[in-house]
Amino acid sequence: MSVFLAALPLLAVIALLVLGRGAVPSSLVGLTLALVTGVLAFPVARGVFASEGLAFLPIVIEVTLILLTGVVLARLLGALGAMTRISDWVLGASPGPTAGAVLVVFGIIPFAESVTGFGIGMTVGIPILVHLGYSIRTSAVLGLLGMVAAAWGGLAPGAKVAAGLLGLSLTDLGVATSHFNVVPVLVVAVVVTVVVRDRLAGLLYSLLAGIVLSIGLWGFNTLIGTPLAGVLATLVVVAALLVAFRARGARATFDRELGLALVPYGVLTAGLLLCSGLAALAPGPVTTLLSSPPVWLAAACLAAAIRLVRRGPLLRPTVLQGMRAFVPVGMSTAAFMVMGWSLSVFDMSTRMGEALSGLGVWTVPALGMVGSVLAGSITGSLSMFATTFGSIAHITGSPELPIVAAGMAASGLANGASPARAALAVTMAVQALPPDSALRPAEPAERSAAERSVLGWVVALSAVSAAGVALALTLTV
Repeated sequence: MSVFLAALPLLAVIALLVLGRGAVPSSLVGLTLALVTGVLAFPVARGVFASEGLAFLPIVIEVTLILLTGVVLARLLGALGAMTRISDWVLGASPGPTAGAVLVVFGIIPFAESVTGFGIGMTVGIPILVHLGYSIRTSAVLGLLGMVAAAWGGLAPGAKVAAGLLGLSLTDLGVATSHFNVVPVLVVAVVVTVVVRDRLAGLLYSLLAGIVLSIGLWGFNTLIGTPLAGVLATLVVVAALLVAFRARGARATFDRELGLALVPYGVLTAGLLLCSGLAALAPGPVTTLLSSPPVWLAAACLAAAIRLVRRGPLLRPTVLQGMRAFVPVGMSTAAFMVMGWSLSVFDMSTRMGEALSGLGVWTVPALGMVGSVLAGSITGSLSMFATTFGSIAHITGSPELPIVAAGMAASGLANGASPARAALAVTMAVQALPPDSALRPAEPAERSAAERSVLGWVVALSAVSAAGVALALTLTV
């Protein structure tokens, strides 16, 4: 009975999400049940509750600010047409559709996702894939598989949540996750090779991109830290592929418009790099604050806003649109985070871990995948399940770090496997077609069929990835 009560908040969330109630009401119901059940069935001393809550509050605030500034930045860049200019550059820099697909899946989508998160990467990449000549379904599937580095998406708030809930080093967690992330990288490389037109070129380009991405994620997590690892690793992937394309005769042109489109990204990356270095050399409250991702996401927003002001009265409505879009994302993420903290502080996650530990540590990647599919967010997944991962590790006598890292790696690729993401992916592909295209679905039923097909493929591939991560975890621990 105690195990059922401990799992009740998660079971309620899963049921509500399956019924299509949405992340906000599901997360609020889960949070309420976690607090009520914890107080009534698993009480703790008030002092412990208060001290643990105050310790976790800064993490909730920082992650919420990352989400807010990330959503606003995405809106500002869209209003500026920055993503369109970058898309045009990708089309011109690729020697053919095979090379372009690899560049989009391993470079452009992961880069945009690492900077802003929230599936923005696929909204950039899927139209490019359509323009390269790929079908609606193929473009949508490849676009969703571009979440191959989603564990570092949006400057890695999910990793920050898991590290904060379990008291782990954020850098150590990022490094360990990069080891397990080799599995989803391999899965995506195989899929890209199979679906492109020139399979030999696809294999060679995918291997190059996958190796550079995996080494880059490990290296930048180790040397720079987790928040910027995805941004820098994907930039190196883009650079490596462009060098390879140049050897095939392609020429990437850089002009003033492209440079201006990249300014906000440059402000964000350079500012975080500089201040992270200062924080390492002279640790203190000021340097710690300046090295926080929300500070430089806000600076990137300011850089974009300055340009947008010159285009007329667009700034205020664009920012308001971003803030309105943030509300459901921010509310659900914060609620999931506090729910996860509640499960931990009331020791409910330990009881669930005890029930699952008998099945073995392989359940961790499966839970991570399920969490991402249901919540549509790696941050939401880790907020729900990170403490359960930790409990499974302790009960099975396994090291906690690789267990949590495996769950995080499995959550990443599955970030694109939610029904809402599949619907958005198909919509982006359809919108990229000319109005008179024969490929455009004529009936709503055709679009629904495409969405179901895309979702089925991405869920299946995410399951294969999670199974591979589970195997790697079993062999590791």
